[in-house]
Amino acid sequence: MQDHYETLQVHPKADAETIRAAYGLLAERYAAERLEGVAEELQHLASQRREALERAFRVLSDPQQRAEYDAALANVAPAPEAAADEELDYRPLPPANRQERPADFNAQPTRRATRQQRGRTSAQARQPEWLAPALIVGVCTFVIVLATLLSTVLGAPPPAAPAATVPPNNPAPAATQPDLEGILNQFETQILSARQVVNTVPDHPNAWLQLGHALYDSVMVVRERLDQGDLTVQSLYVERLPRWLEAADAYRRASELDPSSALAHADLAASLCYYGQSINDQNYIREGLTEAERALALDANEGRALLGAGICYAFADPPQLSAALEQWQRLVLLPEVEPGLIFQARQLIQEYSQ
Repeated sequence: MQDHYETLQVHPKADAETIRAAYGLLAERYAAERLEGVAEELQHLASQRREALERAFRVLSDPQQRAEYDAALANVAPAPEAAADEELDYRPLPPANRQERPADFNAQPTRRATRQQRGRTSAQARQPEWLAPALIVGVCTFVIVLATLLSTVLGAPPPAAPAATVPPNNPAPAATQPDLEGILNQFETQILSARQVVNTVPDHPNAWLQLGHALYDSVMVVRERLDQGDLTVQSLYVERLPRWLEAADAYRRASELDPSSALAHADLAASLCYYGQSINDQNYIREGLTEAERALALDANEGRALLGAGICYAFADPPQLSAALEQWQRLVLLPEVEPGLIFQARQLIQEYSQ
């Protein structure tokens, strides 16, 4: 029996407005006009997804059909334990921090202990598995950032006005440079914090992933400005080119500590290919493509691996554009993918399809 709630990615107690919004978002993702020119098997997959979405929305949007469906669903797969709503914990999950959730991650509401249970059940037994590590990492990061801010504010003299970096004959809009400066400062703080966490727990793969993410983002934000035609950041991008390799080193360390991490290999691939394309060295791009293929072998549905593989194919000499577009088109069709990855893939498809 098809689980219509799972198809629309909503909770069984979702209201009509939530169901309608979820349907609209997913239907737009699999719209036929967005997939013109893709391979036939991908069009067939998208067609199947659209049909499933239509069936789910048709049932759940009609109160009578939904009530009948809920009754049938309860008879097919009754809940192992009946519990009152007030016993379920609907508090927000911890942030993913640009990481894919582990395959065994439980995103469903966890049962809260009753007053009687609290007297005989330990706090550790009631908590989800991710809670303790998340609290430890969160507290460590908070303490590090707080210490950094305090030492900066209390120990450093008042900051001088930043030197102008825009050539007089080519001024940037007044709002652009302060925004970029603020973003870059945030990344520098993140990098400092991530380095300290790595020094504290050098054998933890997630610590190296976070350092890689901070380095990766700190140079990617400059590259994006450059790609948009902002030539005022050209020298800054050249200055930060080595960060692609620093990020690659962090991801490589994470992959060594956790060889099964498709995410580590995927981001290692993208870092190598961006660096290779920037300095016009195909050796890095070939190495990046090898890492991307390794990531896909570990998890064929890893969105970042599909994105990175496509980037490496596009940067190859000669460019393998058909292979690149295939990776990004597969990414667009994957369910439950970060919206940011979908957005990037669509941008790349539009750019390289012209």
